Amino acid sequence: MVKKYDIVKLEKAEKKITKPITKFGGQPIGIRESQWPISKSWNDRKMMFVGQILLEKGMLGNDEDFMVYIFVTHAGDCEDDFFDPDVIEWNSGENMAIIQPLEKICNEEHPKGPVVFDKNNERFEYIPVLKEGRDPGFITSENYQKLEDNERYRYDQLVDTDKIGGTPNFFRGDDWPEGEWKLLLQLHCNFQPFVLNLGAMPICSCEIKK
Repeated sequence: MVKKYDIVKLEKAEKKITKPITKFGGQPIGIRESQWPISKSWNDRKMMFVGQILLEKGMLGNDEDFMVYIFVTHAGDCEDDFFDPDVIEWNSGENMAIIQPLEKICNEEHPKGPVVFDKNNERFEYIPVLKEGRDPGFITSENYQKLEDNERYRYDQLVDTDKIGGTPNFFRGDDWPEGEWKLLLQLHCNFQPFVLNLGAMPICSCEIKK
């Protein structure tokens, strides 16, 4: 079984978040201007900040507290029809996760850059309500096809959730990056309070090295 933290819901923050906590939207807390990732293919285009995840010691087997910042190359608002299909590829240079120990988070003024927006082009911060649980271990596509219908259904019901950690629900085969990785975040893009257009991939998954 694999430890996970299901995202039960996202609550809109009532005031600006200033502490290094898990959140989606708003400006990232704790990185420097020089750390803000730039698109590989589009000159000087800053990636959009999606959110930050505080991995406290032991949450995913980590031995210290980490903050992970997630960015993607994305349109700037609802009227912007920009889209780079390479954003769905883990090694395309159009998405980025920055990981740093919590103790090394800087105290200088937070950088400013593109952040998530909702369907009304408004920008809010959201705090996830988490529920700890367990997922079954990862099943390869080959073994998945061998399962009985009821077993597939149960497996899908367990892993097909918005969550931190756990087992990914890949739909393009065994879509792990090269090497040893574990799931950090899984989000169903079309059912969030903010716009996250990743094209034909309705599930956003972010993996980190073991």
